[in-house]
Amino acid sequence: MRSLAAVVLIGIVLASGASLRAATQTGPSGQPASSAGTARSNPQQTIRVTDMPPVSLSKDWSDRAYWFFGLVLVAVSAFQAFLLWGNLRVIERQALQMERQTGILEKTVAVAEKNADTARKNVDLFVSRERAHLRVELMPLEWPLPAGTSRLKYKVTHYGATEAYVTSSCARAEITATPEPAADAQWWPAMSIPQVITPNEKMIEAEVHGIFPVMTLDQAEVDAIAAGQRFLHFRGFIRYNDVFGTERVTRFRRVWQLSKQRNPDGSRSGHWSKAGSAKDNSET
Repeated sequence: MRSLAAVVLIGIVLASGASLRAATQTGPSGQPASSAGTARSNPQQTIRVTDMPPVSLSKDWSDRAYWFFGLVLVAVSAFQAFLLWGNLRVIERQALQMERQTGILEKTVAVAEKNADTARKNVDLFVSRERAHLRVELMPLEWPLPAGTSRLKYKVTHYGATEAYVTSSCARAEITATPEPAADAQWWPAMSIPQVITPNEKMIEAEVHGIFPVMTLDQAEVDAIAAGQRFLHFRGFIRYNDVFGTERVTRFRRVWQLSKQRNPDGSRSGHWSKAGSAKDNSET
């Protein structure tokens, strides 16, 4: 505003000077006041300004309005900053609460998983204690085997408090030229055991008649087994369901082995030894 007042003042001064100069060059009747000679004798004239126009340099309402609006903007900005700071504090508290809730949820999930695992183990323990377990044991041979149709005895032992429902089975004796018998997709014959084995039947004895493929042994076969040239195998399985509807399988695979040491009477003792893989001798 001060700059504007200074410009107005300079304009007024220049306008006043121009008016006075015009007045000195014309007379009262509008004619020139002197001749050309007089003008040449007095080329310079002095103009004196005796009265200055009134100029106000005080602040008006526009200056006060500028400061007022500036203060309003500062107040609004400060209020917005306060609101943003408050929102930030709320967000921080919510984030902290969410973090705590996440930790509580993780602990709850871990406890639930632990309880579920404990319950599953308890159920498995209960099922294992109550369900039927079938195990096959081979009876020792009367060595040396007599010539003719051999009879190999075995027994099925029942463990558990509930029934076993047999779906299929096999017990087979055979002579081969190798310690490991070849795979046989056609398992036969079936065991001589009942289809339902109850807890009252703790042990069931059965036997196999004949040794595959000769079925009837002669003395030459017996001597070959004693000399380690032929091998006598006994293998099979029992597939059954327990009372909980789970299918179970008991597998066994044995080979007859003679002791290298002879008895005082010159005979040799023998026993059934496990053969094959761990799956061939397993109980599920």
